[in-house]
Amino acid sequence: MRPKLSLQQLNALPPAEFHKTFANVIECWPEAAIFCSALLPFKSFIAMIAAFENYLERLPAETKLKILKLYPDLAGKMLDTKQLSEDSSIEHASVGLDNLSPEDKKTLTDLNESYKTKFGFPFVVCVREASKFDVILRSVSERIHHTVEQELEIALGEVKKICRLRILQLVDNL
Repeated sequence: MRPKLSLQQLNALPPAEFHKTFANVIECWPEAAIFCSALLPFKSFIAMIAAFENYLERLPAETKLKILKLYPDLAGKMLDTKQLSEDSSIEHASVGLDNLSPEDKKTLTDLNESYKTKFGFPFVVCVREASKFDVILRSVSERIHHTVEQELEIALGEVKKICRLRILQLVDNL
């Protein structure tokens, strides 16, 4: 793992290095890093995080939906076939989604499928904040009763949380 960047180091990054470093803070969506690199230098890491969040907010609805569809199913086929991004793999492992009992895996898979059928995109939750499997199950079980509009807003909020935590893993925010 690379050393964390200071604010000074971050602001000195050439655009191509910024793109590479922050390409996956929004899952498989390097366009966000490309856009935000044009805003260098940042006054603080909070300002940088806000730039990524503002980028997300300003996107048209169809692009937000496209981004949500890039997130993998929790404990899904991509985990089983080791096709998750490095970030998603770490996040899945942090709450034991890579080591579920067959019964728990089936329960989550069934809930994921019901959720995707209703909303048209995978269930997105910041697992590092959810922290436990039962919290994730409760969350998907509750959120499946929302409207599409509510869930789009909630899921985008979860993308922002994931983005923030992924940025904070890369920077020295002391």
